Amino acid sequence: METKNPNETTLTSLNWMNFSAHHLVPPHSPGGGGLALLWKHEVEVTILYSCNNFIDTKIKAAGKHFFATFIYGEPDRSKRKAIWDQLTSLGKDRSEPWYLTENSIIS
Repeated sequence: METKNPNETTLTSLNWMNFSAHHLVPPHSPGGGGLALLWKHEVEVTILYSCNNFIDTKIKAAGKHFFATFIYGEPDRSKRKAIWDQLTSLGKDRSEPWYLTENSIIS
């Protein structure tokens, strides 16, 4: 999810959910950006890459491995193709299932 808040504020506000692990990308500007991915200890999550627009992971859950990329769509239309090109490059050599999910601003 997009946090729009400093990492400390994000963790404090989500603490009640009792997630055992997390990965945060700090906001790129005041009130803009920032990503948070939180998970329980039953799930193994390996962060492969993260940036202002996505968090790319490999996940092991219930004995299965798969890739998952959590995308925050680029609000600037002129930059969207570059993000999708980067994602396409990530997935070229993947042989296990790959789950993509997007939270995007439509302009």
